[in-house]
Amino acid sequence: QPKGKAGTKGKKQIFEENRETLRFYLRIILGASAIYAVVNLVIFYSAASAWTWVAFFFSLVVYGTSYWSMNSMAKPSFTDDGSLADGGIDLNMEQGMAE
Repeated sequence: QPKGKAGTKGKKQIFEENRETLRFYLRIILGASAIYAVVNLVIFYSAASAWTWVAFFFSLVVYGTSYWSMNSMAKPSFTDDGSLADGGIDLNMEQGMAE
């Protein structure tokens, strides 16, 4: 990258990248939850205590809240004719607070 002002992204590029980022995090959330559920609630079902279930549901709440927060920050807005007015906050911004 050349010295000087950093390049800016257009709203359509931000919209597309945000959609991909949210898809990526959804896959991570589903994968992590599935692995935890299979290992602790299927393979080690006999050893699973109430705390295992509490930890699982707590992690689901944390994952869901985090995903909802990122989704609301990245929510695009459209004009009356359906064109993109704003792509939402850039979730992939360097030194950003969104992720």
